[in-house]
Amino acid sequence: MSGPAHPIGRNYESAHTWELVRVKPPFALFRLRLWVILRIVMRFATPHGNCARAFTLVELLVVIAIIAILASLLVAGLDSAKEKAKSARCIGNLQQIGISATMYADENGNQFHHAGGSIPDQGQWTANPWTSEMLSPNHPAAYWGVAYARFLGGSKELFRCPSAQHVDEWREEGLPYPASFWLNSTYGINRYVVTPFDPATVGPMKIAGLKSPQTTILAQDAAEQRMEGAEDSLGLFPGETEILRQWRFALQRLYPEREMWLEWYRHRKRCNSLWVPGHVSAIRFNGFDKGVDYRWYSGEVPLEQPRF
Repeated sequence: MSGPAHPIGRNYESAHTWELVRVKPPFALFRLRLWVILRIVMRFATPHGNCARAFTLVELLVVIAIIAILASLLVAGLDSAKEKAKSARCIGNLQQIGISATMYADENGNQFHHAGGSIPDQGQWTANPWTSEMLSPNHPAAYWGVAYARFLGGSKELFRCPSAQHVDEWREEGLPYPASFWLNSTYGINRYVVTPFDPATVGPMKIAGLKSPQTTILAQDAAEQRMEGAEDSLGLFPGETEILRQWRFALQRLYPEREMWLEWYRHRKRCNSLWVPGHVSAIRFNGFDKGVDYRWYSGEVPLEQPRF
């Protein structure tokens, strides 16, 4: 915007317990806990000997407490499964976007879309929320994804991360459009796949011109629709001591309802990222003062290799 992961099952005697342990996390541990707690409940609930007896008050309270624990474990398990499903959908979106970008470059001289040597900066698919007519890819207000939509059947929904809450809505310019208008523009593109990081290099860049395309980010979860680098990406660039400063300070005040830096780390403090060759991986949050090697953005050979 502004400037420049199978658990190894143990040989339990009970075949039923084996089935609980061998499933994939997070449900393996959850289901084992559930089985143990249910056994405890049944111990209280089953009469001893041949005589039935009523619950004592203490036993009733214990059962109620166990039910409460079960409920909390169930909610936690469902929340975790729901977030994993959202992340999987996000990864699928990015993979399809990567295919579309490759197809575009194949048709356009080994270059990603640009307008006059620069990737479009803003986040609009249409001129306003009341029209369905898509903007030209070269329109000043267009989202960068517009150029690739034709390879995706015109779908703009693929550019919506299901975990996104708010992205750049250009509030500093007074645009009155609701948050929903911008939620198909939730992936930020790396400007340096087109604009050279080295001022002495003549642009626009060709993919073959990147020194290390396999370790260069193309797009990722972000509030920013076009990441400029130093203040609005995960890269710790030369001269900077922290990452995402623009969205933690200057622009954060315009979005009091959301910590905007979390839009880069939507998936349990991980950022799903699309790399130039088309693969997708998640980048963990390591602290504002660490970030990642800025060369993952500049296209240079990095000192720190990403984990794919």
